Amino acid sequence: MFKMITPYRIFWQFLVTSHTRFFFQKRLPFLLKSNFLTLSFLFCVFFTAALGCLPAQSSSFTLRDPLVGIAKDTWLRPDSTFNTKRFYIAAGTGVALYGTASIGLYHTWYSNFDRVGLRSFDDWYGWNQMDKAGHLFTSYMFSRYAFAGLRWSGIKRPAARYTALGVANLLQGTIELMDGHSAGWGFSWSDFGANVAGGLVFTVQDAIWHEQRILLKLSNDLRATPDIPVFNSSGAESNLGYIVEERFGTNFFERYLKDYNAQTIWMSANPRSFFPQSKIPVWLNVAVGYGVENVYGAYGNIWQEGDESFLYEPERYRQVFLSPDIYFSRIPTKKRWIRLALGILDFVKVPAPALEFSEGKLKGHWLMW
Repeated sequence: MFKMITPYRIFWQFLVTSHTRFFFQKRLPFLLKSNFLTLSFLFCVFFTAALGCLPAQSSSFTLRDPLVGIAKDTWLRPDSTFNTKRFYIAAGTGVALYGTASIGLYHTWYSNFDRVGLRSFDDWYGWNQMDKAGHLFTSYMFSRYAFAGLRWSGIKRPAARYTALGVANLLQGTIELMDGHSAGWGFSWSDFGANVAGGLVFTVQDAIWHEQRILLKLSNDLRATPDIPVFNSSGAESNLGYIVEERFGTNFFERYLKDYNAQTIWMSANPRSFFPQSKIPVWLNVAVGYGVENVYGAYGNIWQEGDESFLYEPERYRQVFLSPDIYFSRIPTKKRWIRLALGILDFVKVPAPALEFSEGKLKGHWLMW
């Protein structure tokens, strides 16, 4: 007889394996060097264990209000008719976030480059397409958040759906205009295409299913700056850490956005949505991720330091991952504010075991950030 393995049971079996003892003896001290990673790890451990104790909850995620009849009516409940006050609140919040993000992006990406007339360039092959995956993800999340705000304001589903698509591409269009007027970049049609595609990932799903069965997510391992000496043919020495800081920055915000080696973009599918009669937990997802490694320049790992040129020789390569995930906003709750918080977190890929296929080999990770 088939017995479903709960997250609690998986967690308990994980604790008693010899591999786990190795992890706590050898790997945990490394994680303790970073407070952020340590807290994140402990959160995931206890959070995953707690999921196994959650009661089942009958809810339709295709409804305007999935918590109808379950949670108390508060100001967080989506309105059934257009609410002018809520609309202005949602729009004002969006404008404030948009302005803040635009200023932050300008200072992070463009402030060190001269402004020029609008121009375009072809960067499809740059960064092993990791930047295109980033555009896809960002446009999807903009669409999703805009849609949620519009529905909360009482706007009908079709109008909210297509308005969200327009909002996402308007926001992403700002970045393309900044690129187009920057001497270091240019308007990219492939970026524009990725923006439209990301918005459509949300729009098409909502049009067909009235829900998001497949999420786009992001993870970042927050790796330290490398300290690897690099020598050129004349014997001059540089360091890989030098070009990492030059191109990806030194502060957390810059590194999080720019270091594609640390990022993974995920497509996280919810099996229960496709097989509603199954006993698969409604919050359990399966995710496929895309990443790159040894990518320290758009087209090659070459840089100039003083009068010397350097090349980082290890081959650049792509990575494909397979890993379990959690659909945060589908975790059973009777509190609207909790569901709101979980919905905001839906862009985060949960740290979990993963399989990696790269360089023609299959590898395993006990815990992938």
